[in-house]
Amino acid sequence: MARKKLCQVVLLCITLFMLMPASAEMNALTGQTIQITTRYKSIMGKPTWVLILRDEETGEVLPYMYDVRKEENFWIALSNTHSYRVTSSTMTFGPFAIINNYCHLVDGVILGKSMIITLGGTLTPNRNTSRCRIMKYYDVPIPVVNGLSY
Repeated sequence: MARKKLCQVVLLCITLFMLMPASAEMNALTGQTIQITTRYKSIMGKPTWVLILRDEETGEVLPYMYDVRKEENFWIALSNTHSYRVTSSTMTFGPFAIINNYCHLVDGVILGKSMIITLGGTLTPNRNTSRCRIMKYYDVPIPVVNGLSY
């Protein structure tokens, strides 16, 4: 379990490193992140979660699709700016079993906040069998260092 967490942290660090701007003029990361951890007890079928973000500053649409095939997962959704909106959060179990607004994420514009979402319980088409814990927090700009100075 500890090795799996270490791998998740390394993956997050690599992702953040790849997002760092190369120019000296850009001194901070500008986007927000949504970190998603699942700890389901069991899963019914092969559900798919579609999470769609809309960048309020540019109008860019950022679709994310997560296939839930195991109980424990770690995913990241990235927004390019400080102002975004969750336009869709749909858990689909097939053509007729759909949970719209999964985790009640479709709730207006989110300004300058990232989220940590922890999902648990039993994942079934009945939204009452699973639970969502959402923590929103203000991001602190991460400085980017281009080279060493003495």
